[in-house]
Amino acid sequence: AMALFDSKNVLGKNITQNNNRARVVTAVIKDVPAASTLQFDAIIPFNMSADWIQNAMTDWVNCNNRVYFKVKDGVVIPQLEKKMIQLIKDNTGSENPNTRGNIIMHPMSKWRLYGEFRDGKNTGGRIQYVNLFTWIAVIILLIACVNFMNLSTARSEKRAREVGIRKTLGSDKSQLLIQFIAESMIMSTLAFLFAALTVYLCLPSFNNLLDQEISIPFGNMNLWLSAAAIILFTGIIAGSYPAFYLSSMKPIKVLKGVFTPGKNALLPRKILVTAQFTVSIVLISATLVIYQQIKFVQSRDLGYSTDNLIMTNSSEDLDNNYIVYKNSLLQTGFVESVNRTTAPISSIFGFTSGVRWTGAPADPNLIIGFLGTDEGFIDIMKARILEGRDFQPGDTNCVLFNKEAIRVMGIKNPVGNTINWAGRDRRIVGVVDNMIMESPYSAATPLMFTYSNDRLGQINIRLKEGTQLQKALSNIEALSKKYNPRFPFEYRFADTEFQNKFANEQLIESLGFIFAGLAIFVCCLGLFGLVSFSIERRSKEIGIRKVMGASITNLLALMSKEFLLLVSISFVVAIPIAWWAMNDWLTNFSYRINIGLGLFIITGIITLLICMITVSLNAFATATANPIKSLRTE
Repeated sequence: AMALFDSKNVLGKNITQNNNRARVVTAVIKDVPAASTLQFDAIIPFNMSADWIQNAMTDWVNCNNRVYFKVKDGVVIPQLEKKMIQLIKDNTGSENPNTRGNIIMHPMSKWRLYGEFRDGKNTGGRIQYVNLFTWIAVIILLIACVNFMNLSTARSEKRAREVGIRKTLGSDKSQLLIQFIAESMIMSTLAFLFAALTVYLCLPSFNNLLDQEISIPFGNMNLWLSAAAIILFTGIIAGSYPAFYLSSMKPIKVLKGVFTPGKNALLPRKILVTAQFTVSIVLISATLVIYQQIKFVQSRDLGYSTDNLIMTNSSEDLDNNYIVYKNSLLQTGFVESVNRTTAPISSIFGFTSGVRWTGAPADPNLIIGFLGTDEGFIDIMKARILEGRDFQPGDTNCVLFNKEAIRVMGIKNPVGNTINWAGRDRRIVGVVDNMIMESPYSAATPLMFTYSNDRLGQINIRLKEGTQLQKALSNIEALSKKYNPRFPFEYRFADTEFQNKFANEQLIESLGFIFAGLAIFVCCLGLFGLVSFSIERRSKEIGIRKVMGASITNLLALMSKEFLLLVSISFVVAIPIAWWAMNDWLTNFSYRINIGLGLFIITGIITLLICMITVSLNAFATATANPIKSLRTE
């Protein structure tokens, strides 16, 4: 309403649809959220739509419309699905209900998160990624809690004297426990406040990444209750072990300065750090697999060229003046060829199970996609003709099939054969190589291209190589205004439409990089804590070695090798997990990569470098310190 009239008060206003259908505005609807399954600019009744849309209401082999039902309370959905299948059989004469696909009734509320099906069964959808990243967030939080424990206990010697003095003055274990748990709760609260501020500041960027409009519901009591629960959980988990560890110290030993951590205190920390790096290596490997899969599919041969190809909507004026409009475009010197289709070439117009041919089984059980076009289709798309020829003027009852359609139909020597569809016999004049027009991750769809010189809906314009884009668009816009004065010139690039098909996977990739980065950062903190704890236990040994002439390089190697071993163990454990998980993810795609060894080698090198830097930063300070400080008590 705002775009057309610059006002919301438009009830009773008149508009013209496609330059030939008068419409009256009867309602204004609130903007649909971007997350909604139903997206539209306007709603038009079926009985006021184009004839071919109205005909779909009574066409039992038309698969282009989605049907919505509001069922009564108590209805058993599986029984209703069976009745619908029987209804289709009764009206199509089909003995095989799978010919038209399975009838699946799915709650509207679940389409967003549970919208994927396989073999007639719901297999999840976006909810899988929601659950995945939720679990990753929980794991990172637990890793952070463990790191807090390690860092607290690693620096225990600095608080040992405080514990000894307080116990000597009469403090019991419970008082010390309360103190250390309270300190942990304060740290947890401060961390939450810092995290909340970070989320608030990063929310605009996060919304851009997700292409959503997420806001923080500060007035929602559940938010604050959840926040309190997270603070309480984190504070108790992170503070419990350090509290028990510190409160259990013997005051006599610590006041004499002879307190040292137990011999077995290092083992659980090593196990935890190994587990942390295992998770990080899995995340890094998974992110690299997603990145490689996207790049692999982006380089896929589509069977046609998207370069320099512009798509724009047609109209009644453009249809009436199409020949002169087309010739005018070609005369600009910027345009190589022009063609029309019933849908953008980045999608398929519709699907049908009504194609019949000589030698076909009584019930072919085959659904074929179809797209209407006029002459010059193969030329403008730069597709490859395998047999026969492209469409020519006057090919009204002619069709082209792609290679996949001919394969599944089993037609030998197809050119010249006749098929029947939509009540008419049509002659096959050519076979074109497979063209990927829907999901680039899927196998080639069987396709039929039908000839029409009527109103097709889309105009495709191929620009010449090396054309100055802005000049070309200015010329095309001027001609469009001349022959289509009542509509603005709106266009889309075919290559951009193709790249948009990767949005979901690219989002997962971006989130994967973010979570992998967080996991590595938190793991480095854990490793730093473990190194600190180990150095504290071995401070006198390191001092003696230095006095005996050990070089800084030797000391760094001594302190680093056990941690590099831990990371190596993490690598050995993580690789099979990552390989299994990502192979399972790749089964969702017909066109996919094979996970190679090189990917894991890259992951291992990245992890080892991060480990070496983290260890060296801590160990170098100890290796260069004055040994007298660590040997003073001897």
